[in-house]
Amino acid sequence: MGNPLFTVVIPTYNRWRMIDTAIRSVMTQTEKNWKMLIIDDASDQDIPLFLKKLIKKDPRITFKRLSKNVGISQVMNHAVRTVSTPYFIQLDSDDWLDKSTLEHFTKAIQEADENTALFYANTAIHVQERGRWKVKKKVSHRQFKDRYDFLTYLTYIISPRCYRTNAVLDVGGWDTSDKFDGRIMEDRRICLKLMEKYPWFYIDRYLYNRTKHRSQLSTSNNIEKRNYLRREVIEHYLKKWGNEYEPVFYKEEDGYLKIEKLIKKG
Repeated sequence: MGNPLFTVVIPTYNRWRMIDTAIRSVMTQTEKNWKMLIIDDASDQDIPLFLKKLIKKDPRITFKRLSKNVGISQVMNHAVRTVSTPYFIQLDSDDWLDKSTLEHFTKAIQEADENTALFYANTAIHVQERGRWKVKKKVSHRQFKDRYDFLTYLTYIISPRCYRTNAVLDVGGWDTSDKFDGRIMEDRRICLKLMEKYPWFYIDRYLYNRTKHRSQLSTSNNIEKRNYLRREVIEHYLKKWGNEYEPVFYKEEDGYLKIEKLIKKG
């Protein structure tokens, strides 16, 4: 095999109990030529024995442990400076990939414009019932018409996400300048940074499995933090893109801020 196209980056923090499923989903891919980078954001517990053995056994897997907890954006910035492949895929440590995810990303890269910076597909949402993960909802995304179309797409974030490494470096990586140090809404914000400069590519297949569990339940405080950042990010980009539109906001029943429409100024 030649040099791999992809590194699958798995950021983790205190989720050793769930990470084995994520790892197995990479190891059982139909496309076998890959690298894996696991970055631990200074978890309280030591790396589990099974993972120590796996890292020693499989040279495709690299493990890095940060000395202090820095948050997801800084973890991903560390990752993009570390990977040696042209593309990398973010896989959360409590989720898993469909077995053909890398195969479909490979085909998409061959088909897409060489400047394409972001590839994404559809997501299945899983909840645990009687000890087993079951699909609760399937989320179909779309090929966005333009950057405004994505800016107003305030639903489940697009995933899986495959990034072109050089493009992420070119836009400066993940933003950590907000008052939450890049720990909130980091996925949507990196997509916006890429989409305003580069083409993107949609694969209409369910290639990512996302879990919903108790430790993810949003508190009212977290919802307000996200709403604050949503408003700030949306207003920032509308101004940056020419200040042509005024957003009309509303709140869903779950408390999250959404955009009803963009009104043309003047």
